Amino acid sequence: MDEQEFDALFQRPFGMEDFQRADAQWGRCASLATALFGRTPEDLKRQLVEPHPRIPAGFTLADFRDLLQHVQAISGLVLNGSSNPRMSYLSLWLTQFASATVTVDGQRYTVREARCEIVRRAIEYMESN
Repeated sequence: MDEQEFDALFQRPFGMEDFQRADAQWGRCASLATALFGRTPEDLKRQLVEPHPRIPAGFTLADFRDLLQHVQAISGLVLNGSSNPRMSYLSLWLTQFASATVTVDGQRYTVREARCEIVRRAIEYMESN
């Protein structure tokens, strides 16, 4: 995709303010991911064992929905990226990174499945409380 094709996706050219807004949103999403998922498969397992995930303070339901979209998009890259030769390096890296499994009560999750499940449960909990 070249610059003109990228700009065509928007009603107007993608400017510095758009970049700053997207960068801030991505930073917030990354902070939530770190707080929610931890750094190891054991951290994911702890979240999955709980009746509901531990909800980090300072984040809104919209932040969790945004994170779910990011996690699902990355999962899509893992699952579909190998068919695109331009994405093969990323797909290989993501597949290797996310190939670990987490087992909770006999249920096996890949790392990416565990992350999606944790965010889904957190959203469900936040919506009901």
